[in-house]
Amino acid sequence: PKRQGFAEYWYTFMTTGGDSGTGGGSGITPDIPSGWTLDKPINTSGYLATSYEYKQCTWFTWNRAKDFGITFGMYMGNGADWQHQAGYTVTTTPTLHSAVSFSGGQTVGGQWNADPVYGHVAFVEGIHSDGSVLISQSGTGFSAVYTFQVLTKAQASQLHYVIGK
Repeated sequence: PKRQGFAEYWYTFMTTGGDSGTGGGSGITPDIPSGWTLDKPINTSGYLATSYEYKQCTWFTWNRAKDFGITFGMYMGNGADWQHQAGYTVTTTPTLHSAVSFSGGQTVGGQWNADPVYGHVAFVEGIHSDGSVLISQSGTGFSAVYTFQVLTKAQASQLHYVIGK
């Protein structure tokens, strides 16, 4: 079962190219989806890779939070681990500029599933009045350094949001 989970994870990445998918949300894209804006532009040229490896979801989320003066620990673990770290407020209410932590195998907006062992973590860029959420994310399976994805209100309500310091 473990190998099958890994196989399904990588099959999804290889068949979608990391740029599109099927199901809820608006797809995975390197461009800001129509109708959304960013509070600050993303410039990864100064992002550090000291405790999180380049182009991993943890690397991107940790650095993106720093763009807003938000701090997360340098050793928060894998994406799924972020929601379990002591000293952080965790909520199921989408929170602007928080980290959204996906458990191992959990669906990411109906587009793909987080790694069955490591999970996934992304950054909340925006929340619309209809409850939909814009996340930015990175990962070795994506064709771009970072991508955007819209989660519906129903999808967003199933997740854990970690409030940085």
